[in-house]
Amino acid sequence: MIYVSLIIGIIMFIIYIREIRKTKFTTRLIFIIGIFTALAYVLNLIKFIRMPQGGSITLFSMLPVMALSLLYGKGVGLTSGILLGFLKMTDGITFIHPIQFLLDYILSNMALGFSGMFGRDNKFKIFFGCIISGFLGVMFSVISGAIFFSEFSPENMNPWIYSFIYNFSSLGVEVILTTIVMMIFPLNRIEKFSKIK
Repeated sequence: MIYVSLIIGIIMFIIYIREIRKTKFTTRLIFIIGIFTALAYVLNLIKFIRMPQGGSITLFSMLPVMALSLLYGKGVGLTSGILLGFLKMTDGITFIHPIQFLLDYILSNMALGFSGMFGRDNKFKIFFGCIISGFLGVMFSVISGAIFFSEFSPENMNPWIYSFIYNFSSLGVEVILTTIVMMIFPLNRIEKFSKIK
């Protein structure tokens, strides 16, 4: 399974490279990415529920990255997700293995940048883009938990089942709540305000 996740990660980075080659990173756009990513990090610090091994439900910390992806495209969203992963390290890092770091911090946050994969023409496209990208991010954490944190699973319980339950009861809940908020998020107003062409 670790090889499957690495292959998916490589595919994500290939898509990312293709997307950033198509994106014109102006000074203004870099500034917007910085503001949205910083906002995501601040929201990540506001935790409603803390899980024993580090998971949590935050104040919609996924929302800024998802919004960037919907407003500016995958290249911008993926960039913000990667930056958010590195910023989260400053809030305390659990480092066991380089692949665990890649899964928990980089790929899981980077996946949020795919929220705009279907566009934003209607609510269904926004819903499916956000829910799929969010759950892709959660699955990276599930894989990491099952492989690198299996000692925390209760006795006689499959570590994959434990990791699935653990991650979906925290990150999964946040994905669902954030997707609901994204359905009513005023993207058109933000677009007009920021004069996106």
